[in-house]
Amino acid sequence: MSDPRLDEAYVHCDALAREQDRDRWIATLFAPQPLRRHLHALIAFACEIQRIRRAVKDPLAGEMRLVWWLEAIDGERAAEAQANPVAAAMLATIAERGLRKDRFEAWLLAWRDDLYEKLNDDEARGRALLAPLYAFSARALGGEAELAAVAAGEAEALLAAGRYGDALARMVEAERVLGEAVGEFAPAFGVLGAQHLDARRGSRGPAPAWRRQVAIWWWGRGR
Repeated sequence: MSDPRLDEAYVHCDALAREQDRDRWIATLFAPQPLRRHLHALIAFACEIQRIRRAVKDPLAGEMRLVWWLEAIDGERAAEAQANPVAAAMLATIAERGLRKDRFEAWLLAWRDDLYEKLNDDEARGRALLAPLYAFSARALGGEAELAAVAAGEAEALLAAGRYGDALARMVEAERVLGEAVGEFAPAFGVLGAQHLDARRGSRGPAPAWRRQVAIWWWGRGR
C-alpha cells in the first residue's frame, strides 16, 4: 500500500527537478516508470545542496545546513526529515534502492569543503561535487557506472568554467567508458546530450530548449 505523504514528497521532488534542472529531468523520462521518482529525489536533493552554496556568504552558516542533512541521512532527525519532502523522499530512495549512506555523507562533506574553498580546481570540483549525482542515479537504476560518473562530473565542471574543449573531451570519455551500456544508463547520463551542444557552441551560450530536448532524446537512444 502506498504512503500518501511519501507520494506527495516524490511529487514535490518531481516538480523541483523539473523547475531547477530541466535537462536532467527530461533525461529521467527514459527511466522505467517505477524508478523515475528515485531519480527525481536525487536531482532534488542535489538542487537543495547546491542552493546552500549559492545562498550563504558565511561558510559556517552553510556548514550548519549541511550538518542538518548529514544528521537527517544518519537518522538523527527522523521527525524533521519526514516533514521535509526532499529529505523524506531521499531517505526512502536510499532504503529502497540500497544506496550507501556513507557515500552520501562523503558527498555532503565535499560540499562543506567547497564552502571553505578547499577544492581548488575544476576537475576536483567535478569529481567531488558533481560526479556523485551521476553515480547515485546509475545505482538507482540498478547498475554501477563509477568511472563514467567521474568523467561526466569533470565534464560538467569544465563546461561551467568555460573550458569547452576540455569538457567535450571528458564527455567523450564518459561515453567511451559506458560503451554499449549508454542506452541502459540514459536516464543517469542523458544530460550529456545537451551538454555536448553547449560545449560546441562555446561562448555563444546554451542551446535553445527544443534543441536540448532533441539532443537528450538522441543520446538516450544510444546514438
